[in-house]
Amino acid sequence: MDDASYAFLPRLGLSARYVRLSDFTPSPLFPFAIAATGAPTGTVSPPTVSTGPVSIAPILDSYALDATLTLPVSDYVLRLARGLQAAKHGRDAVEWDSVVAAARARLAGKISFYEWIRANASVDAAQRSLAEARAHLADVKNQFGQGNTSRADVLRVDSAAASAEAALAEAGAQRATAEARLRTLLHLPEAEPLSTRDGVSAPLGLIAQNEAEWLSEAYRTRAELHGLDAAESSARAQAGVARAAYVPTAGVFANATYANPNPRYFPPEAAWHATWAVGVSVTWTPTDIPGALAGATEAEARGDALAAQRNALRDTLAVEVVQHLESVLGAEAKIAATEKQLESASEAYRVTRSLYANARATTSNVLDAEADLARARLAWVNARVDVRVARARLEHAAGRDQSAAAP
Repeated sequence: MDDASYAFLPRLGLSARYVRLSDFTPSPLFPFAIAATGAPTGTVSPPTVSTGPVSIAPILDSYALDATLTLPVSDYVLRLARGLQAAKHGRDAVEWDSVVAAARARLAGKISFYEWIRANASVDAAQRSLAEARAHLADVKNQFGQGNTSRADVLRVDSAAASAEAALAEAGAQRATAEARLRTLLHLPEAEPLSTRDGVSAPLGLIAQNEAEWLSEAYRTRAELHGLDAAESSARAQAGVARAAYVPTAGVFANATYANPNPRYFPPEAAWHATWAVGVSVTWTPTDIPGALAGATEAEARGDALAAQRNALRDTLAVEVVQHLESVLGAEAKIAATEKQLESASEAYRVTRSLYANARATTSNVLDAEADLARARLAWVNARVDVRVARARLEHAAGRDQSAAAP
């Protein structure tokens, strides 16, 4: 970008040189003698003085200081303006690529955060299931002590409690892994605590369900599309720069010389003299045209490829937006279903425990109710995390996490 801007400045060239010339005997400037007299006109046989052959002694040491200022007038229109445009579009393309990378990093961070929330909630659910399993085990042991149940029932409930402990340990390991992944992405030290400000039970706002609105937003804001547009424009401008070699280049120049001897002074003398010159120049190199044609063709082909890539990305976005919108709608439907499922399983477990305490339900009934309640809790957690992940992916697909950082 700076190089393209600096190209608009006039070109100033400075030079200094010293030359030692070989000695030689110069040819006479006038190879004949010149006679002169001071006598009046009409004097008979006046006295004369002859100069003999005239020659100029060579000056063997030459010094020169030159300064040349050139303005490529035609390049300002045909080459430099398009080059600056290409540089600006290229800079924009790089900045849009940075926006894309940052948005992807933010999405990965959001998903890792929600997975950590899922792991935390899973640990909470596993702890509650373990507490219920241990409470049931205590009841069964009490019933066994009173002779109201068999040792097989005690062993079954003890096994269920052990399974709950194993589930809690597994959930704890998953939470530790999720936390390590999140800390790595966010570059957080171990000493800095993490907080679940966005808990799984926090309410979510409504979202637009119109696919056309989401797709229109994606076409307007996705950084990938803007980056490809900028890259294509840069390639087209580069093709214009290459085509500038088809025509002659016109420019104006000014030159100042301070030399000893100065070649514009005659006869030459061993003294410093300053001279200047201004003019207009037109240059054209027809042999550069084939190379320029190849460069322009290559740049146009690159622009066509970028345009095709942009169109393919638009088609991909159409599918991506619809896919993530349907994922959000499906996850929101699961929230209502898991809410009822958890309510039903909680009530069924409460009733079954009450019946078991009154010897109207078996150990198998209680174990089944505990298993149903544990599954309902996990489904409740997963549904709420899934909808948050789906929303994050949908907002990324629509470019909402990119518009704020647009260059």
